[in-house]
Amino acid sequence: MTYSAVQPIRPNRVPLSTQTQQYLLDLIEHGTYEPGEQLPSEKELSEQLGISRSTLREALLNLEQEGVVIRRHGVGTFVAPGYEHRLESGLERLESILEMAERQGLQVRIEGLEVRQIVASTNLCEKLQAPPGTEITSVRRAILVDETPVAYMVDFVLSSILPPAEVDETFNGSVLDLLREKKLAEIAQVVAHIVAVTADGTMSERLKVRRGQPLLLMEETVFTDAGEVVECSRNYFVPDYFQFRVVRR
Repeated sequence: MTYSAVQPIRPNRVPLSTQTQQYLLDLIEHGTYEPGEQLPSEKELSEQLGISRSTLREALLNLEQEGVVIRRHGVGTFVAPGYEHRLESGLERLESILEMAERQGLQVRIEGLEVRQIVASTNLCEKLQAPPGTEITSVRRAILVDETPVAYMVDFVLSSILPPAEVDETFNGSVLDLLREKKLAEIAQVVAHIVAVTADGTMSERLKVRRGQPLLLMEETVFTDAGEVVECSRNYFVPDYFQFRVVRR
């Protein structure tokens, strides 16, 4: 490990413990501290970061509750084994699962890609704020991290914005990235709702999990600057491989 990579925290409007927590998380994600590796003692780390030990303890406690580190009484603090295979992100950050994986140095690929043009159902018309009979592009695929299925994603986009032909061999798995890269729509925000569900027969087969296993379902709606809906999606995540957090201010 290179301790010189650890720099003092610079105070700003964000609480110091929150800054410390995010900074340590960034160090772990970028490999300064490896999974299973022990962090410096609280005394050493607080001195390196230029913060009090109480501030450091609060940050470490939050990281422990998120499953990022393991604290062993009388021994020290360690990066949780297997953390390198977990995709972690703040929900306030507008990024795709592919961006999450790339940021953490994980290998990702898609499997079972299905692209179709369909006529939107009444429910989809309501979600997309579209009139009856609107044609939409449906994009379905599984996401694999290090050859393990971790998510199954279903996106519905107005065909006038994303024709099926645009989802070609260059598609990396993220419709959000595709919309932004090809400038097909000016993305302003995404509204997400997360609920716990259980895997039915279809999801158990696609994600290679047992039927009835808990999953996280994130339903998202994508809006432009003008407040228009361009896409909605249903994303199923295997909880062992994901950790979402929210920064509240």
